[in-house]
Amino acid sequence: MFCDCCTGEEQDIADCVEGAPSALALMPTPMTAPVPPAAPVKRTLQLKKDASIEWGHTLGIAVVNTASGLVVAKLNNGIVENHNKTAAPEDRVYPGDRIVACSGAFDPDSMAKRLQEAVDQWTLDVESMPTLEVVIPKQDGAELGLSLSIRDSGALAVAAVKAFGLCVEYNNANRDALIKTGMRIVAVNDIRTTPEMVQEMKEGTTLRFLMREGVPLPPKFKPESPLTSPV
Repeated sequence: MFCDCCTGEEQDIADCVEGAPSALALMPTPMTAPVPPAAPVKRTLQLKKDASIEWGHTLGIAVVNTASGLVVAKLNNGIVENHNKTAAPEDRVYPGDRIVACSGAFDPDSMAKRLQEAVDQWTLDVESMPTLEVVIPKQDGAELGLSLSIRDSGALAVAAVKAFGLCVEYNNANRDALIKTGMRIVAVNDIRTTPEMVQEMKEGTTLRFLMREGVPLPPKFKPESPLTSPV
């Protein structure tokens, strides 16, 4: 079951982040050592109706119904993202987080119904999954060498790490913390919404990625049809 609690309709597109050949073939650029993945952490969040949002009740999340809880597939503009903007990093909600209780409901179907109710407050027990942090500095004209897949749900995933570019050079220097095909990108420079993450990857100079491995996604997706765009 896929539950969409977002405003607006889902989009099903693909993109490919490319640019000029990497300057690192001639002059290596130092990469920031990765932060090892943290153990899962469970916390309780109180989310309230927000008058600044249309209707005030839009949570702005899409979730995947699994046996062990609801997995956040995508963030959109809404109450959850407004919470993220002011919350401490450890209290933010990212794609891939698992909702294990919602306002007294514990089974996935009941939680999904609670998320869609027009109430004044939601109490969410959220479990964060292990996250890989990668920091990659970009030089003018350098290419990331990363193909992206944007699924029906809006989830942003690594479709391929190319044989050239900053990402493969990062992988060569960090064999114990690789960027892998299929990983979910959950944040870029503290940006968590998909279109803005893609834009930041094109325009940012130093890119701080948060990635997760093995996060379930809705099964339906469109095969990638890469486009070329400079970063």
